[in-house]
Amino acid sequence: MKGTEKGKNEGKKKRKPLASEALRHPLRVRILEVVNERDISPVQFMNQGLAPDIGVSGKALSSISYHFRALAKVGCIELVDTFARRGATEHVYRGAVRAYFTDEEWKGLSQKERCLVSRTVYQGLAARAESAMMAHTFDSRTDRHLTWVATEVDERGWTELMATLAGAYGDITQIRHDARDRLAASGDKAVPVTIGMLGFESPPPPPLP
Repeated sequence: MKGTEKGKNEGKKKRKPLASEALRHPLRVRILEVVNERDISPVQFMNQGLAPDIGVSGKALSSISYHFRALAKVGCIELVDTFARRGATEHVYRGAVRAYFTDEEWKGLSQKERCLVSRTVYQGLAARAESAMMAHTFDSRTDRHLTWVATEVDERGWTELMATLAGAYGDITQIRHDARDRLAASGDKAVPVTIGMLGFESPPPPPLP
């Protein structure tokens, strides 16, 4: 999983804490996914069911708030507003940088940690696709893209496939940045889009009877 909103030189200073500290907990990955889409507080995050495995309670809010603060501490998110609510202060955060793992940082995580992060990211992608289908926007454009293929490759083929996906991600990032600049200059209405790419080793086929 790779991506960043900062330039290479600026982001490089933050990649180590992002991967080795901030993102070892899957809830923090989920928080980053949401907070980079819109400003949100821990209370809103909980009440909107964005962490369904945690539920809604004082204990859940305490845990969510802790992870928000941990992300803010290493610069992944930033506090942008506070306001009083029922005798307490609600803190609203904004994403400062998207989740980013270099190849070396990803290798430094245990397989269990990688599985937790991958599952969280995949669930977020699946939820966005399901939401679009329910809202009837998924197929509203005739040129929308949805494909997948199962195949067999050798080690060279695997390396070439992953390099192709990495290159596509670079192109997508450039398109996003160019579109953001044009929207800022024109004031035109933005088109919300979700782009997902997967490339993984599949389990072996079951033995023939």
